[in-house]
Amino acid sequence: MNTHFVSGKGLTNSVLASMMFGLVPVYVQFIELSGNTLFWSRIVFSAACLTVVCNHMDRLQGFRAIFLCRKTVLMLSLGGLIVGFQWWLFVWGPVNDKTRDLSLGYFLLPLTLALTGKLVFGERLNKTQYFAMGFASLGVLAMIWQQGSLPWVSLAVAGLYPVYFIIRKPLKVDTLPALLFEHLLFLPASIFILMSDHSFMQHLTQSATLWYLLPGLGLLCSLSLICYINASRHLSVSSFGLLCYLEPALIFVVAVTVLGEGFNAQQWLSYSFIWLAAAIICVDSVSKLIRKTVNQTNR
Repeated sequence: MNTHFVSGKGLTNSVLASMMFGLVPVYVQFIELSGNTLFWSRIVFSAACLTVVCNHMDRLQGFRAIFLCRKTVLMLSLGGLIVGFQWWLFVWGPVNDKTRDLSLGYFLLPLTLALTGKLVFGERLNKTQYFAMGFASLGVLAMIWQQGSLPWVSLAVAGLYPVYFIIRKPLKVDTLPALLFEHLLFLPASIFILMSDHSFMQHLTQSATLWYLLPGLGLLCSLSLICYINASRHLSVSSFGLLCYLEPALIFVVAVTVLGEGFNAQQWLSYSFIWLAAAIICVDSVSKLIRKTVNQTNR
């Protein structure tokens, strides 16, 4: 009974995280600010939200423990610079017609992570995973042949996140304190840049809507990350990996249907290969999950 409860909690958190991440590209359209200003504002209000959450969950002691090891501080800082770039990309992309490229990057991410696990950590890949990576490679090659290159936004998402996880994996730091550390890393620069931006300060004094839209953005991003963390703790690796595809699917739908980003017939070829790779991974994950459930039931 307890196992089903935990799985239900993980499933709920994963779906909520994906839905909230999918809302971000729509939400930022209501804030008439540049992508850079949105990022700095998001850092300020997300840091405030995470501080409250860490205090409420009694995780501030874990945050203070980070500073007891110089190597931990150095590695978390390096990882923070990489993930900070991803956070910037996530709010900059939607206001610069790059939401579709973002979704492509997140579709490719599980495959690049699988490749990282194989090459860096010596993890074994089964035949199905090799098959999926082959289709994804065909999609990337088709896109390069059509456009001359892979969109840099997609490349940044799919290529840099594995580097971040390589850095974070050996560190024995709880997720919430590490997340707060990464936000506070950018907080001084965020406050300085926003206070020095006369256009932003003038806009802030003249627009009453910014006073709730900007804190709302920070709250939305923070809750998304917290739900994502909770899902990873309460779900098996296979089911968590499967549900990771919900986020880029929602982002892509938002990009094409809500934001009206173009999608021509030629792009269907490359995207079809990548979606097929994602579908193969999903089917493989579902079959593993079913077999595991059946085995546990029969015991």
